[in-house]
Amino acid sequence: MKAYKPKSLVAASRYQNYFPSLAADVQKEVYARMEELIEEEKGYCDKGNYKHMAQIFTSIALYEVLQNHGKRSAVATTNAIST
Repeated sequence: MKAYKPKSLVAASRYQNYFPSLAADVQKEVYARMEELIEEEKGYCDKGNYKHMAQIFTSIALYEVLQNHGKRSAVATTNAIST
């Protein structure tokens, strides 16, 4: 089983190029939220779906953190990156 660590999940996600452009405090918040999501959904983390979970955890954490920071364009950014 691969380790479900936020930094490795981001590196495996479609956001790997976008993530470094975020402010350091935003990155820390995203990592913290991802840790919470990993804990909440740990039952799904050992079923051979690492890449899929990397997309889900990173997407949810980015969306929520950017929304909390008032980035109204978070949805547009998420949609633009995922296409």
